[in-house]
Amino acid sequence: MKRKEIYLFFILFFISANFFAQTIIKDKSYVVGTWKKSGSPYIIEGEAIVPIGKTLKIKPGVVVQFKTGDSREYSDGNSDVGFLRVQGNIIAKGKANSLITFTRKDNQGNWGVIQIADKTNQSELTYCKIEYSHYLRGIVDGDNATGAISVYKCSPSISHCLIVNNFWVGINCKEGSNPKIINNTIVGNKYGIECNTGSSPEVLNCILWKNETTFYINGESSPKVSYSMIGENPAKYGL
Repeated sequence: MKRKEIYLFFILFFISANFFAQTIIKDKSYVVGTWKKSGSPYIIEGEAIVPIGKTLKIKPGVVVQFKTGDSREYSDGNSDVGFLRVQGNIIAKGKANSLITFTRKDNQGNWGVIQIADKTNQSELTYCKIEYSHYLRGIVDGDNATGAISVYKCSPSISHCLIVNNFWVGINCKEGSNPKIINNTIVGNKYGIECNTGSSPEVLNCILWKNETTFYINGESSPKVSYSMIGENPAKYGL
């Protein structure tokens, strides 16, 4: 081969390799280590689990796509959607010009949730976009996960994220969870933030707009909200 032909070959090979790059995550897979843009999109076909004591790191620009479906009954084994269960830690740190995107695999339907039950409170989602999620029933201890980000018995950091166009809840906090929710835009969801069972999230400098209801609060929960823009229907209190 001539030198120009060799260069052209490698350029085309590099473009082709990056264009067709994807990583399939099968149902019930354990996910640890680092997800990079070169392996993106990461396609989650069922339950992806970050096990206790392990960490999943996600780099800027990564796209995570979830299988969509109709069944949301996890406890009876009939769930057919992709979702991420974090029992260890998740460190998803994007950049302002290179977000990490959690979205649906196809152009219609909804996936499950990102459920975080991190006992060490080290999990962090920064500069992420989360869209088109729904909810799952019976996901943990007979309880439901209703938020695109569902926080259970822990206090992760959620900052500079776009949490938009989710079918049910943007962020759900349960069982005494106290996450720091800072500099986020939470728009176009049925509920912006849901607080249950003694949870007290710190909501600072956020935009909560065009959600059907901004806050849903019950179970002696008390979100701490400051320096935030709040739109229509600010609060609804459960029984």
